[in-house]
Amino acid sequence: MKVFYCPMSGGYSGGGIMVAAETKEQAFLTAARDKKTSYAFSWWVGDWEYIDDDGNIEHLHSDDYPLSDWREMEHLQTDLTEPQVIIENGYNG
Repeated sequence: MKVFYCPMSGGYSGGGIMVAAETKEQAFLTAARDKKTSYAFSWWVGDWEYIDDDGNIEHLHSDDYPLSDWREMEHLQTDLTEPQVIIENGYNG
């Protein structure tokens, strides 16, 4: 399984999140659905109409970990067989 990383975004921020997944989209969804990291993600449509997880990645947003900032760590791999958050240590002040 591949390893994906996203640095935390924001003015005074640092750290980031690392996820085992097959694609960056799968990593993004995995992080959004993890109990420990879901705080950084929200599902919404239209003019900020919040919704429950509907599985549509176009409705999933994160100011802390935007999809466009996720990158595959090509020099890393894992023998994990299921997508999961490896570590999250972001901060935003």
